[in-house]
Amino acid sequence: MAGLLLGACSFCAMIADARSFTANQVSRAEILAAIEGFREEYKTERITEALDEIQDYNSDILYVAGDLHIEGDLDLGAEGAFLLIVNGTLRVDGAYTDQDDPETYLLVTGDMHARDVVTAGWLEVHGDLHTGRLIGDYNDCSAHIGGDVLADLFYGEEHFFTIEGELEADVVVGRPRLMIDDEPDGIDLDDPRLLEHFDRKLLRILEDTADDGTPIIEVDGIENFREVKSRVMQGVPLKTPQVVPSTSRS
Repeated sequence: MAGLLLGACSFCAMIADARSFTANQVSRAEILAAIEGFREEYKTERITEALDEIQDYNSDILYVAGDLHIEGDLDLGAEGAFLLIVNGTLRVDGAYTDQDDPETYLLVTGDMHARDVVTAGWLEVHGDLHTGRLIGDYNDCSAHIGGDVLADLFYGEEHFFTIEGELEADVVVGRPRLMIDDEPDGIDLDDPRLLEHFDRKLLRILEDTADDGTPIIEVDGIENFREVKSRVMQGVPLKTPQVVPSTSRS
């Protein structure tokens, strides 16, 4: 069951310009009209059911009639949002995160811009998604992008993504679970090139020595996915920049 049955929601639209369903700031008819836009019927049915139960959830349905700009991070769980509807463009200066336990839903009718995205819940953007690092988390839910995805790095993990447009990513890690017309060429999880994009401590490294004494370094996937997510959410590089010692003249 998405949403914990712990009593009426106490969050009451902490997001600026968002109207709360539990606080009677947005009508049932407005929510029903908005969720008709979901590309997957399951979501419409699930939210329709939740409208009759949401008063018992420890979360809310939030509606923004227009563009939304978040100056910092946007964490749907921390905001108490079972569903956030943005009837316009969503811009997040920091990291966007959502959850799969309990499930959260995001519906953006326009484009979405975020410094980074870590998604485990139900994310749906009808326009383009612009982000630095796009990280999927587990496979209970999925993401649906109606336009293009433009990212510096894309690691889908086990999360499923539907991309109706094109995927333009500088780096694709692994073989993401994708529904897309043009499958991307990714860096396999056992490819040593991952060391160009991740610190060694984030990877599962196997070291050996050849018969002639030459060191052998093999990569066998991501060792610390939790740390990968944490760095992305905090805006920390996955590959720590090399510090070149400065030289001074006496």
